[in-house]
Amino acid sequence: MFNCHLPVYGNSSHLLPRHSYRPCHLVAVRAWKAPFGLGQTPAKKQSREVSRELQKDLEEFQQWAVKHGLPKQQVEVQTVPGQDRGLFATEKIRKGQQLLQIPDALLLTADKAAEECCVGSALKDAGMFDWTVLATYLIELWDQQEQGHASSYWAEYIALLPESTGCILEWTAKEVQNLLEGSPLQKKAMDIRDAAEKSWLEVQPVLQQAAEQGLINPEFYTQRRYQWAFSILLTRLCRLPGRGNEEVLVAWGDMANHRSDVTSFLDWDRTKKQIVFQPDCSYDPGEQVYVSYGPKTSGELLLSYGFMLAPESNPNDAYLLEIALDENDSQLQGKLAALQQYGLSAKQQFPLKVNALPDGLLEYAAFIAATPGRSDEIPVLAEYLFGKHQFPLLDKVDCRILGIKYVLTVCRTAMLGYKKTMEVDKEYIETQRTRLQDSTFDTEDSSGSQVAQIERSIAAAVLRVRERQILHRTTFILKQSKR
Repeated sequence: MFNCHLPVYGNSSHLLPRHSYRPCHLVAVRAWKAPFGLGQTPAKKQSREVSRELQKDLEEFQQWAVKHGLPKQQVEVQTVPGQDRGLFATEKIRKGQQLLQIPDALLLTADKAAEECCVGSALKDAGMFDWTVLATYLIELWDQQEQGHASSYWAEYIALLPESTGCILEWTAKEVQNLLEGSPLQKKAMDIRDAAEKSWLEVQPVLQQAAEQGLINPEFYTQRRYQWAFSILLTRLCRLPGRGNEEVLVAWGDMANHRSDVTSFLDWDRTKKQIVFQPDCSYDPGEQVYVSYGPKTSGELLLSYGFMLAPESNPNDAYLLEIALDENDSQLQGKLAALQQYGLSAKQQFPLKVNALPDGLLEYAAFIAATPGRSDEIPVLAEYLFGKHQFPLLDKVDCRILGIKYVLTVCRTAMLGYKKTMEVDKEYIETQRTRLQDSTFDTEDSSGSQVAQIERSIAAAVLRVRERQILHRTTFILKQSKR
């Protein structure tokens, strides 16, 4: 039944704060702060005004870091317009030169949090996740800071943590519903928010018991405070392959900003027992030194870190197209068994880019759409598509064409999910950008919340436009390939 013609893609999940990419995940808070300059490449040398209070905090932080083992650095922390802070070269830095050398003493780990937090042992005994332990300890440290008790080991580090990050946990439910309607990012956003909500509910028994024992002030351990702590973790936790993918807060290292063309990331050197970074390009004195947060799309950056790059300038930008087995497929069980044999699931996401189709897309779509006449043909079809990477004829039907038609249908359905047209979104972007630039709109007098809402709405509109551009382009490529 099969005549051979003359190649699968893993699941992508994003639950707080687990990340699926190998590089570290750090953040420059509010790096996407001026939507009218969305995605502009940062100038190599920038004017940076520092308030006396911030300058004092930075100096005390650097003194603290040196006191606890940070060696002489080739970079220093400076403020960056629209990016809060960043690391800048103080001398010529060569490509591949080993930088930072951050000792373990400057890493805030879940184990340290459990040991130092007043309810750490109770959290561990209750089986709380590491990030719940870390979040609770951050709240305790922040409380000490608010009460003027600056004697904590981590006081200088906590003093530099932002009160807001711009990540998805700070959006309202209405914003998630309206701004991301039609986008596959909406589900990612809901997953992150649901995970934070679940963690908050799970920690309640421990907090209640601690309050009864007089260990904590329950008025401070609120859901809003946990939202802040989870936001800090979502935007600043660094996963270290060199420490078995342990996720930690890296004081000093988490001041580094992301750039899409940078591939180097922080990691733990097992031999030197330090966090190290080897840049993939050279830097002159005064230039900002960047790290990679991973091959993130603009939408993923916005959800996780509260900033985004102009989609057209981000080589990792993509529309995550989801294709799934139909639960009513008469051959559901046979297909599922065949997929599992090749490490695939009943639902897969494929990153559509504006100029290319992802590997495995047409094979997977063809398998989903195919209707073999007999159940014993299913594993044979899977072997051709996923084992040999070949498109056979099935009952005289070219499986490649079958896959193309199925993906075209999924793309058309996806485009129908957007509430507004691209033209409406483009007009909205320009209107709101003009509004923020208008001299009559005083951002100093306007509430930070209002400005943030406008910025988020512009960012979401930019993403919606880009996603549909990718869908339209994919549709064009597929139609051309049918010829």
